[in-house]
Amino acid sequence: MTLKLPLYLIFLPFLILSACAPTPSDCSRAEILCAGLVTDFGSIHEGINQEAWLGLQDAEARHLVDRIDAIETIDARDRAKNITTFAEDGYDVIITVGASISDETVTAAQRYPRLLFIGVEQPQAPTLSNLTGLVFHEDRSGFLSGALAAMTTHTNRIAALCEAKFIDPMRRYCDGFQAGAKYINPVVNVTVSYREGPQENLFNDPEWGHTAALEVVNEGADILFAAGNETADAALETAAQQRVDVIAAETDPYMRMNDLGPWLITSAINDIRTGIREMMGLTRNGKFPSGNYFGQTRLAPFHEWERQVPQSSKDRLYFIEKGLGDGSIKTGIPWLVISSSTQNP
Repeated sequence: MTLKLPLYLIFLPFLILSACAPTPSDCSRAEILCAGLVTDFGSIHEGINQEAWLGLQDAEARHLVDRIDAIETIDARDRAKNITTFAEDGYDVIITVGASISDETVTAAQRYPRLLFIGVEQPQAPTLSNLTGLVFHEDRSGFLSGALAAMTTHTNRIAALCEAKFIDPMRRYCDGFQAGAKYINPVVNVTVSYREGPQENLFNDPEWGHTAALEVVNEGADILFAAGNETADAALETAAQQRVDVIAAETDPYMRMNDLGPWLITSAINDIRTGIREMMGLTRNGKFPSGNYFGQTRLAPFHEWERQVPQSSKDRLYFIEKGLGDGSIKTGIPWLVISSSTQNP
């Protein structure tokens, strides 16, 4: 039985329904493996938060963890407090989701060296043995997205909008998109824009997403790629309303953003769900990785575009993806924080 924690309070009456399951008070027992998830902002039913939560649910179903709970951060000032709630209650593994909660995660890992921490989309220096980042080669899925956009555009103008460039995954997405487009067509016109607004609006700046999308659409872009949670959602919605085709990032929004349907070509996916499940399996077996653990990246299904994407384009994407995997094709996008890492099979 799982428990969703609003804010940083445990909803105790709900535990009555799970009398046979471990309770939070059992989490201090060595034989009970408990994992708590903290969002950097927002609900566990949206975006990368949802993918991480689904991964924990998968792990629980496979008996890789005994109890899972989540705290949804409503106010960014509560991030550290929310992490501390799980730490003080004896949870063995604390998973934080999103780049903007990275500092709080590192601080908590230093404060609680006997607990294990996983930072989703948070690259880590290999200095803390109890902390690992679940990270991805966003440059590869961005590269594939750019390649597809260059093969699909009718105006020879495409655009990419990403959250702040100092956040490595965002840089890799957008720079990878540009590199992939140029790989297909060196003369394609690619506009790449990064949000430069206040940090308190990181990943939650729909006004910028809306305005930036309108700007590139008015300049003639007929395909828009966007990455960055709520910021990106606003850009995708705005472009679709202007009858411009879009490519999403991080997760596949097809089911949760119905208005995108006819305009959503595909999405550049970080397979967070599988990554969390794999890491919980390693943890259960005493093989918790430190530093960085690389999850898988891919393009989502084409959905309503399945018949519109030519087989020749699909074949070319397959060989590009294979080349990126074996190193015969390189994105040219560097990782800024990697000197040691754990590579999944």
